[in-house]
This record gives sequence, C-alpha cells and structure tokens, in this order.
Amino acid sequence: MATSRTFDPAALERYQQFLGELLEELEGEIIPSLRDGTLKKAPAFGSAPGAYQNASEQYAEFHATTWRNLQYLRGTLHGMIAGLQSAIEDGGEVEAWVSSQMSILPQGDL
Repeated sequence: MATSRTFDPAALERYQQFLGELLEELEGEIIPSLRDGTLKKAPAFGSAPGAYQNASEQYAEFHATTWRNLQYLRGTLHGMIAGLQSAIEDGGEVEAWVSSQMSILPQGDL
C-alpha cells in the first residue's frame, strides 16, 4: 500500500497554534493555581491522631510531583512549538528527505 506524503505548512501552523493555546492555559491558569493559588496550601485534614501528619506529607509529595510534571509538560510544549517553527521555516526540505528515505526501510520499521 503506497501512500504519498506532502508537506503542508498550514497544518503545521494549525497544530502549532493548538499547542500554543494549551501552553497559554498551562502558564496562565494551571501553573499559577498551583504556585500562588488555592492549591499552593494543603487543605485541613481533620483532627484524628496522625491524620494531619500523614495527609500533609502525602499532599506535599503530590504537590511536588504535580509541579515537576507540569514543568516537564511546559518544556515539552515549548520544544514542540519550536520544532514546528523550524519545520515551517525549512519549507519541507527535511520532510522531502525523510519521504525519500522511507522507501528503503523494511516495511516493519515504519
């Protein structure tokens, strides 16, 4: 089954815009909520013996893990947007080269 590939800068721009909107939401709403908003502070965990200590440790771990994952996601989105911009600017030269090399790959390596 042969398929043809064509370079479509408009599709890359649409995807870049989509990623930009995700990044804006992440940086404008989600990260500030975790950094400065209500999610910055641990909630009250009740008055049972040991409840606060146990729950606050778990919340601190959750907060740190979530913060780290959001920063990884932020970096990934920035990288993807930059990569798409490079692809748009090179005008499909890399795409043409990849397309020409696909025919020499074994079928299972695609």
